[in-house]
Amino acid sequence: MGWFTKDNDDKMPNTRSQRKQCWDSRDEFFTCLDKIGVVNALDPKRSKDVSKECGNQEHSFEENCANSWVKYFKEKRLVDYQKRQFLEKVEKDNAQVVNLTPSSQLEGTPRNR
Repeated sequence: MGWFTKDNDDKMPNTRSQRKQCWDSRDEFFTCLDKIGVVNALDPKRSKDVSKECGNQEHSFEENCANSWVKYFKEKRLVDYQKRQFLEKVEKDNAQVVNLTPSSQLEGTPRNR
């Protein structure tokens, strides 16, 4: 093993068709999770349910995607869910949108420094 060798466990989908296959298998796995009501695929409390009901889809997902992508997509799914829940709550509470863009950028003039 050399100094700059890369571990082969994290195979990257190099071609467009390989990436599409990864995304398709991810979507199938997430659809299965939706059917059984699991948001967090990394939750150890639900791992038996996930394995039992969505084991084939998860296996396909892990086979078709790089390990780092699998971890990222699973974590992103949870974060996106939490974000949607937060935004729905804020909207329900009639929160007002606050524009944080400096007025000089809104007018199209450069900011003075």
